[in-house]
Order: sequence, then structure tokens, then C-alpha cells
Amino acid sequence: MIQYPDYKNSILNVSATLLKHYHAPTIYDAIPELEEELKNNYNHVVLVLLDGMGKNIIEEHLKPDAFLLKYNKKWITSIFPPTTVAATNAVLSGLPPISSGYLGWIQYFKKENSNVAVFLNHDYYHPEVKFKELLRDKYLKYPTIYEQIQKASPDVNTYELFPSFRENGFRSFHEQGNRVLEIHRNDLKTFTYVYWTEPDMTEHDYGIHSKETNKALNDLNTELDRLKDELAEDVLMIVIADHGLIDVNAYDLLADKKLLSMLLRMPSMEPRATNFFIKPFFKKAFKRHFNRMYGKHFMLLSKKELLNSKLLGTGFTHPLIHDFLGDFIGIAIDSYMFKLGSHNKFLAHHAGLTKGEMEVPLVIYHK
Repeated sequence: MIQYPDYKNSILNVSATLLKHYHAPTIYDAIPELEEELKNNYNHVVLVLLDGMGKNIIEEHLKPDAFLLKYNKKWITSIFPPTTVAATNAVLSGLPPISSGYLGWIQYFKKENSNVAVFLNHDYYHPEVKFKELLRDKYLKYPTIYEQIQKASPDVNTYELFPSFRENGFRSFHEQGNRVLEIHRNDLKTFTYVYWTEPDMTEHDYGIHSKETNKALNDLNTELDRLKDELAEDVLMIVIADHGLIDVNAYDLLADKKLLSMLLRMPSMEPRATNFFIKPFFKKAFKRHFNRMYGKHFMLLSKKELLNSKLLGTGFTHPLIHDFLGDFIGIAIDSYMFKLGSHNKFLAHHAGLTKGEMEVPLVIYHK
């Protein structure tokens, strides 16, 4: 079933609510339930983002009295595309993809003439081509919500806790939890952002119905239960996800020689939200071919249709959006993805327009 993002009730609006609470400017709507809770003026607020923790796996794998279900205030949506690069940056910037410029795992950078794996800073199709400058810092840098919070409320100390792929990162969610408890053992006002890579990585490898996904999710829930018991009374803990996942089948797009012959450059963005730059005079032929071959499983939109749909959100348009977006985007509406490389062996994926990818929790806990 198709599910569109609700930009009044999304992970972006969680950030907007926090920014408003700390007197930082935002043009986006607050979520009333979270706004009301924040009026209690907790000394410490912690926002936990667990990658890939959609409604579908929470309801399937957890018991009704589990922390993540018991304290879930409501179901909200991700943004579009519901994928880590776009969604985590929406949360961290307080901006939708149309304004942040973060659209997906692979983005075409015109000056470099390269389809760049944004988080890895190398050419996706030619990984040996690496860039000396961090392109996301060069072109896509923004003030984070915690920088915005500090500017608007200088009395609030802010922290970010990431896995070990970042400098000074953590090896486990348990270690992150211990650091959260340390931060809150003082009388200073704090805001802490915590990001962890699970259950997304497990779902990609084993699928959403697997015993491995069950274990990964229950381990996270157990750790949150521990935090619940040890947090002080002046702490508000918010738990969200960037997106969900669904199990997928794959079309090997790189084997479709007719389609490739019509492309100006290789596809970009995501396996379930795939961006196409078309050679001159081939747009009609491409559209016919795509819809004949893949139209049952993918919605094909022109760049104009995508922008007019507001799927990428509203607000100012990032100056590189028109460079990043091609002539068409193919958006998955059921269980198919495009295989964009020989190494793509995912059992579950995200970035399409299904409920499983779009629906995530808004968990709010305090003692």
C-alpha cells in the first residue's frame, strides 16, 4: 500500500518541535504531543534515532508490553525518500530534502562529474576514484539542530553520540547508553542526539521477518528498558527511526542494455528511488520502455512532477537540487528494487513509497 510522507507529522516535525522548544527558528509544524511534553522543561532531553526501526518490525517482533510499544505516543512518517542519507540529515538539519540537498546514497555532483556515494566520498561506480575534499561538507553543510539549539539557548549543553565510524564514536548501543547516563548526572541543561545503525544493517542482510532481525530489535528494546530504569526524573527520552524497511526482490537494471543506452550517465540516488538522466531526444522512448518493463512496480515521475508533488518537502530549494535530480525518478510502490551494482545483495531495503518504509514510531518516555 502506498504511503506518502506527512510533513505535519514526520521525523522532520520532531526536529521542528525541539527547535521551537529551545527558541530556535523553524518554519515547520511542531507535533502537539511532543510539544506538550516539552512544556515540563526537563533539564535533559535525549533524542535517540535507531536506523531502520519501522512500525512493521516493531509490531511483528515485540511483545505488547515492550518499551517501544508501551511508550510509543503515535506513529509518524519518515520523509521522502525514506532512506538514511536523506532522513537522518532531515532530522539533524531540521530541513526536508528539498532544502538540505540530501537525497540518497548516490548523488551526481556536476563539478566533479561523478555519481558520488555521499557518506563514503568516492565515486559509486568507480570506488577507486576518491575525493580529497569531503564533498558533503563542501556543498551540503548546514548548522545541525544542536548547533541551532546552542545558538538560541546558550545555557543548553549539546552532545552527539555516533557509532565508531565517527571519531570518538561508540562500539555498541550499550556504550552509548552508558554515556547518556553520564551526561545526565549533573545539573546542567543538556540536549543529546544518539544515532545507532541497527536494526537497519541486520534487516538488509537477513530480511525483516528473520530471527536475526527479531534479536537485533529485542536487544535494542532491552537496552532502552535499562535506560528507562536508570534515567533520572528530569530526563525526557524521545526515540524515533529514520525509516522502515520491507523485504525486496531485485531487477538487475545494469542488465537492461536498452535502458542504459538511453542514459546520459549511470543511475543515481537509491535502488527504490532511482534517478535517471536521459540523452537528448530519448525522453519519450525512455518513458515508454520504463513503464512497459517496470511500471507495475515503480511510479515514474518527471523532475517537474516530482518537484510539484512536494514529496521532497517544502521550503527553500537547495541550490544543487536541479543538478542532483535527473529527468525522471522511478519510485518503488511495492516489493521491488533496482540492483545498481554487483555487490547489491539486499534482502530488505527502503526509499520507496510503502507503509513499511514510511511508518516509524514516536516514543516519548519520562519517569
